Amino acid sequence: MAKHLGFIGCSIIVALSLLFSATEARQYHVGDSFGWNTPPNQTFYSDWASSKTFFVGDSLVFNWTGNQNVADVTMAEYNNCTDVTSVFTGPSGTVFTINLLNPGRRYFICTVDDHCERGQKFSINVEWPISSGLSPSAQPTPFSSAPTLSYGILSAFLSIIAVYFFTCV
Repeated sequence: MAKHLGFIGCSIIVALSLLFSATEARQYHVGDSFGWNTPPNQTFYSDWASSKTFFVGDSLVFNWTGNQNVADVTMAEYNNCTDVTSVFTGPSGTVFTINLLNPGRRYFICTVDDHCERGQKFSINVEWPISSGLSPSAQPTPFSSAPTLSYGILSAFLSIIAVYFFTCV
């Protein structure tokens, strides 16, 4: 009987670990090793973004050299490369992180000179994590910006409790 409970306990631990690790937030470095700089072609960043799936809780890390900035803009501003007033700027070597807290379409551009027209822009669709178990209409909005317990830590905590329970009972 005890061996049977141990097997069940281990199965639960593995299942919980897989569930929580599958929904763990990811950090994307925009442009990968190239960073957020004037691109070599007009589709560089849109190609970069199209190969990824972004979820609520993920973050975008913008790292640039030289004279750059990043603006989170509307679709019209994105399409027209509109010079907006709400931008994040910083000196060469700046690292700036944007947390994706809500689902929906997001648009990012650089407003320096003609960088946007040259392709320093991309759009993404932010989705709810699949394993959240909630339908899109039942999802909480807006997503809290308060720090949340990491799924990895929660998974480890639940694993410890399960192991304790099944080995001591």
